[in-house]
Amino acid sequence: MSIFTQTTNPEFFKQSISEYFVDPMFMSEDIRGAVTVRTDIKGTEKLNKISRPSMITKPKVAAGFNPTGTFTLTYQDITVKPMAIEFQQNGRDFWGAIVQQLLATGYKEDDVEQMKNPDIWNKIMLPIIAQAGQNDLVRQMFFADPDHEVLVTSKPNGAIDDNYSGYTGFMTHFLKDIANGTIPASQHVKIQTATSAVKKEQIITYTAGTDTKIGVTVNGVLYEQAYATNANTTIANWLATHKTTIEARAGINGVIVTNPTGAQIKVVSKYAGQDFALTNSVTGTGTFASSGLITAVKPGSLAVDETDATLEAMIDNMLPELTEFNPVFMLTRSMYRNLVHTFKKRGTDLADSVMLNGFKVPSYEGIPILVRPDWDIWISSSFNGLLPHRAILTTQKNLLFGTDGTSDSEMIETWYNPDIQQRRYRVQYKAQTAYFHKELIVLAGFED
Repeated sequence: MSIFTQTTNPEFFKQSISEYFVDPMFMSEDIRGAVTVRTDIKGTEKLNKISRPSMITKPKVAAGFNPTGTFTLTYQDITVKPMAIEFQQNGRDFWGAIVQQLLATGYKEDDVEQMKNPDIWNKIMLPIIAQAGQNDLVRQMFFADPDHEVLVTSKPNGAIDDNYSGYTGFMTHFLKDIANGTIPASQHVKIQTATSAVKKEQIITYTAGTDTKIGVTVNGVLYEQAYATNANTTIANWLATHKTTIEARAGINGVIVTNPTGAQIKVVSKYAGQDFALTNSVTGTGTFASSGLITAVKPGSLAVDETDATLEAMIDNMLPELTEFNPVFMLTRSMYRNLVHTFKKRGTDLADSVMLNGFKVPSYEGIPILVRPDWDIWISSSFNGLLPHRAILTTQKNLLFGTDGTSDSEMIETWYNPDIQQRRYRVQYKAQTAYFHKELIVLAGFED
């Protein structure tokens, strides 16, 4: 009996990441036209920001020197998070197809490692992986949210969605910073839709009996509280225990919980159009009663000429600093199509265009427009269609996508496993996003 065995035929080997991964995934025009990409961030790095001094030139009225003016140095951290693409492929899946002619001949039809010379298989598969990986990377770059939950019948179910949980995308940064005031309200333009969206609301009122505890289930997660003294105190304790946790859940699809009065819990969607599931239970003879129900209504299509009005307002709200850094618009397709209808109605066309990264793109008042139909797709399919019409006015230098993807340890690995007759592929990298200056950004459609 063998004590130790090892199979090295076919041998394990790696493909350089620079040819198949860095170029198509991190350096594509789709990304470079919108953001700055850095492939040299290791772990956590401080992004230093130096204020611009002004009023430093003074009259010379005496001998010697009179120093005036200061520089303020601030910084933020960016920490790249590990990501991976992993899958396997069996050669027999192509049996009977024309692709079979590119696979190994003879009885080893499953053994695609025979294609190592001239490696036709990898020339076919690796570019496909890179293209699919790039599309996924762009999706996560904008929409990744560690708090995003799986939606079941359009409601969060308490399980973190690993399609979005790897790191924090630009949209998540902007939504949070608009909500907490980091980005001033003056740098956000609200968008009007033909159908006004409505938040869901519901109030539950607790009447105490001979009870030991209450339970309230919000979007699939049970939150319990021991009975204390009376109904009002028990509800106050429940809110003190669970409010922060509940409101931190689910990102854009989450809820806000408050106490309107007495022994009531009021639940309201964070954003208009979002539904939620709310149930309750009492261990004892007490009861809950529901009231104040308002049904969620999704945002409708844009009002007539709304994009034209929105982009004009965004330019009006743009701080003078942004004009110095080649600003660019990024729009959902819904907003761009609304703009096209406006131009057609006025009898004009979209001949007013500019060159951006070697490509001719439409413009508005001379500012390039990057249309992002992928935003429409993911907002609809993964975020329940909330805030469906969005626009960003910023400069490419202000949005940073960081990765350590050019390090020696971050490569595409591909090998054949003869035990299960599968060729396996693995891509590993680390990623994170950040934006540098709130002064260099104007948003639209990021609030109800």
